[in-house]
Amino acid sequence: IVVSFALTFIGIFFFLGYMTFSSSSTPKNIQGLEDRGLEIMSKEFGKMAAIIRGDMHLVSISTFGMVSNEESIDKTDNGVKYQGVHGSFCKLDWEQYKNDPPSLPMFKFLVSASGCDKKENVVTMDLATVVEKTREYDKVREAKGQIGDGLHVIPPTGFIFHESRVGSTLVSNSLTAMDPAGHRVYSESHPINDALKACEGLLSTCDLQTNVGLFQDVVYLMGRTNAPQEKRMFFKVSSVGTKKINIMRRAFPTVPWIFVYRSPVQTMMSHLDPAKLEKASVRGGTPNAVCLRAKKHPPEDLVQLVYDFDEEIDELSNEQFCAAHLATLCLSALRQLGDAKGKGVSVDYDGLVEKLAQSIIPNHFGVNVDEAAQQRILDVAKVYSKSKTG
Repeated sequence: IVVSFALTFIGIFFFLGYMTFSSSSTPKNIQGLEDRGLEIMSKEFGKMAAIIRGDMHLVSISTFGMVSNEESIDKTDNGVKYQGVHGSFCKLDWEQYKNDPPSLPMFKFLVSASGCDKKENVVTMDLATVVEKTREYDKVREAKGQIGDGLHVIPPTGFIFHESRVGSTLVSNSLTAMDPAGHRVYSESHPINDALKACEGLLSTCDLQTNVGLFQDVVYLMGRTNAPQEKRMFFKVSSVGTKKINIMRRAFPTVPWIFVYRSPVQTMMSHLDPAKLEKASVRGGTPNAVCLRAKKHPPEDLVQLVYDFDEEIDELSNEQFCAAHLATLCLSALRQLGDAKGKGVSVDYDGLVEKLAQSIIPNHFGVNVDEAAQQRILDVAKVYSKSKTG
């Protein structure tokens, strides 16, 4: 077993450290490997090589069937807290987004622009296995003093939560524009959103610690890069993710975060724009507004809030339901801000650009904003933050 284990690590080191994916001539140090080493590399690590090297990125996860490792009949001792999660990986065109953030304001647009909505470009694997093997590989590189040399994992620098329609996309665009080479910014990415809510639902069998473990692993894989310049990573979470700030805080208690909000009247007007109300969606005629998406199947906290005000959920107008939805987001944020100990702060939409450049980014996220970076923030703020969507 010890010999096999050693051969496995040797295989990883040589294959992932020196082998290229082109059809060029085979490096001399690969040619000398024994047949057993080649077999290990081709069977066990062939599909995973591009992921481990940072050439392919996590674009989605499936948590259907997820269970806690402790509850599984096939319990493993690999340190991963869950089983039954699958991750899909594809090569993202980060340069396209970094060069013009407003043109691809949401992660889903980057996925599509990179061709990652096509099956032939996507590799799907058991996430626990990927995490186990990548962490093993990183330990080998760390032991050899190779961490930080090209391939590395970016730790999370900050998280952005928000009420929706409050300028959060301007925040993510600004963080990208101020330092395109050094910053990797995920704007409402599927893996993060799905990892946060992995243990939701009546059929879920996983607990809080399992959820936290999954979230940590997803962030770890999404921070994997072979671009030496990338040093900081930010996540703008979907608005409903505000209800899961506690998961993020348990996973990364020392990482700063913000909650962006706006005057209730302005927020409601943005959500219930008359142009949206005139267009019936496929959901039985409910207007296509973000705050009304859950109207057919309202979440428990929204139902309870309405009940507390002696109202019936089925009798709410669109305006009342929208207000109740936004209230649940703000209440969730307030609960977490109550004991944030400086790690979480609320940010009003008014004067947002100046607050970002002069306070939030340098003082809260701890990232220096020099004159050139400040100008890039001001420049990107002049462009509609969601120019892709019109």
